[in-house]
Amino acid sequence: MAEYQKKEINNFLMRKQHLSEETKGEDVLQVAKDIWGLHSTYASTPYLSLFNRVINFKKESLDRELLEKRLVKIRCIRKTVHIIPKENVSIGFLATKESIQVNSEKYYKFIGVTESEYEEVSKSILKLLQNRGMNTSEIKKELNTEVNLFPIINIMCDLGILVRGLSKAGWKSNSHTYYRIDEYLPNVNLNEYSQDDVRKILVSQYLASFGPVTITDISWWTGFSKTQVRKIVDDLNDLEYVTISEIGEHIISKNDLNKIKNVSENNNHNINLLPALDPYIMGYKDRDRYLDKEYFNYIFDRAGSGTTTIVNNGKIIGVWDFEGNPSPVVKIFIFEDQNISKEIEEKAREIGKFIYEKEVMVKRCEDMTP
Repeated sequence: MAEYQKKEINNFLMRKQHLSEETKGEDVLQVAKDIWGLHSTYASTPYLSLFNRVINFKKESLDRELLEKRLVKIRCIRKTVHIIPKENVSIGFLATKESIQVNSEKYYKFIGVTESEYEEVSKSILKLLQNRGMNTSEIKKELNTEVNLFPIINIMCDLGILVRGLSKAGWKSNSHTYYRIDEYLPNVNLNEYSQDDVRKILVSQYLASFGPVTITDISWWTGFSKTQVRKIVDDLNDLEYVTISEIGEHIISKNDLNKIKNVSENNNHNINLLPALDPYIMGYKDRDRYLDKEYFNYIFDRAGSGTTTIVNNGKIIGVWDFEGNPSPVVKIFIFEDQNISKEIEEKAREIGKFIYEKEVMVKRCEDMTP
């Protein structure tokens, strides 16, 4: 079994995730495919993830892919909203729908929406959205109802009845525009695959985007039990095992194993300021490869969700934040590699200008509250 150092694997994954300067992409859709999708729990996250991965990225480039329906917003992996390629909608939906739909049903009942209210209101929403899209406020105004629409619309999306479109309120807004999925994606068959097949496809796609990984990583990302994951891995034919020094055995595709052998050593600094829930940070349950344990509580909350991070050559070395009032500023807290602080400050200015569309101040912090 081949053995690799953490630095070698980090270098390989930076390239695979389009996070190294030489592997940044030019096409938003292709980059989204290569990393499987973009976390979209926070509206700004997919834009900031692409800013780090696409040459001269503009916000309207992602908007265009959403408007032209080549990329689609659905709740899927880890029960969170993602922007994924249209070709993967049925895969993401089918592979995760059981746990997601159970949660959505519990939620709307907990809020106090009755079965009869759901049936009545959901039918009215479907009729209202014929041949058009509307946000929650617009729907509520048209229906003139006091019923809490959010949990109803939420489960209609999770059942594959509605779909989230581009917000009318800009790139930082989670006020989705909702459409009937049968009109929005008429050629997408949500029942295209069997449950067994779709799980195998999803695990294969995950390995292609994030490998090398552990069984625990696969289970964390997909939501499948470790027993299910082990069976799927045993059934896949194109996998190998490698050892990452100080960590242990990992699973990798044969194709990626050949690529790792050809990745040259990187002696330069490769700095990224990644947003909260960026795919690179959230793709793994086992985080020892890219984060020293003493800093874990700076990065992850109890649910395992990651904050904004400063990454150098694939390793987290700090955190950052931004605020616009009274004047735009990007704050940085570096807990490793202080010697490259000037380079980090320059990256902070670049992403700050992308966020606020003007020059920003950069503030060095001695600490940041986790």
